[in-house]
Amino acid sequence: MIFSAEKWNKGAELKALMKVNTAISFDMMEAPLRGAFRQFLIPLLGDAMAGEVIEIYNFGPDPDVLEQNTEGATEREKLDARLLEICKRANANLAFWNDFDEISVRITDAGFQRQKSDNESFQQVYKYQEDNLRMSFRNKGFNALDELLEFLYAHIAEYPEFAISQAYQDRKSAIVRSTADINDVCFIGGSRIIFLRLQPHLKFVEEMLLQPAIGDRLYEHLIDGLVNPPEDEGQRKNVERFRLACSRYIGTMAVRRLLMETGSITDRGLYFTTIRSGEKGNEQKEPVDTKRVAVQIQNLKVDADMYMTALLRIARSYFADYYAGDPRRIFDRDNDRKRTFWI
Repeated sequence: MIFSAEKWNKGAELKALMKVNTAISFDMMEAPLRGAFRQFLIPLLGDAMAGEVIEIYNFGPDPDVLEQNTEGATEREKLDARLLEICKRANANLAFWNDFDEISVRITDAGFQRQKSDNESFQQVYKYQEDNLRMSFRNKGFNALDELLEFLYAHIAEYPEFAISQAYQDRKSAIVRSTADINDVCFIGGSRIIFLRLQPHLKFVEEMLLQPAIGDRLYEHLIDGLVNPPEDEGQRKNVERFRLACSRYIGTMAVRRLLMETGSITDRGLYFTTIRSGEKGNEQKEPVDTKRVAVQIQNLKVDADMYMTALLRIARSYFADYYAGDPRRIFDRDNDRKRTFWI
């Protein structure tokens, strides 16, 4: 784990990452922090990289000392400090989100009890504040995981342990790699939760729509170029240019499918929930106006068609040896000076 009783310092270790009172004890947070680390960070990092992060936490430079003496720190020490800060921020926020109810109650032999402060100036938060806190912890935690992936992907040479993780292997061969690729065509606020919701749609569009459109040979060449980047810089740029073009088409169609399925893109964009006081809580789900959804679905289809035209243009220009032609134009024919013609 990347938190410990030795470094807790009356909550100061946690306070450096989020707004908490120094009275918060390690005994109360140990189980949530450990659970979040095992549930979210280890599967993402892989066992080898998770072990490296723990090693940095136990034997790396003190973050407070490093912050005060950045000029004397090596480049690797700065990278390690940045990596550890991102991991701890994700770990802390996801721990509070995942164990929100358990943290706010006391479980004893007498059952479940709500904790009250002896200080009368502090009272339990309102229900809407609890809802907002849950959402804040969730968004900050998952967004930190996205930031962690971007950091490790950019510094894979310094952290080769991450190269053997499943997350790295999946991302390396993926056409749509991160929330940034989706934000490029439809703003989702960098939400990893929405990105995860899009995964089945991204896979469907890639396999059932993109691959037939560009042909198996070009598709396999693209994936091979992503997994094993060409040594020539110009070819690498062409592969990345084509990946981005394909990513825009896949992302647009995936978002369109999600809209058709759920009527929502994200709770930060097209709202499908409202906050109202009620007997059973403050959050109430309501359907979005069907006309507005229909307009967005239609616009996304138009955008996707234009992205398809753009990516096929790139395929003809830079991958002519692998591109077999646009299957949508299979029946196009010049009828001039021919006894038969297509109609």
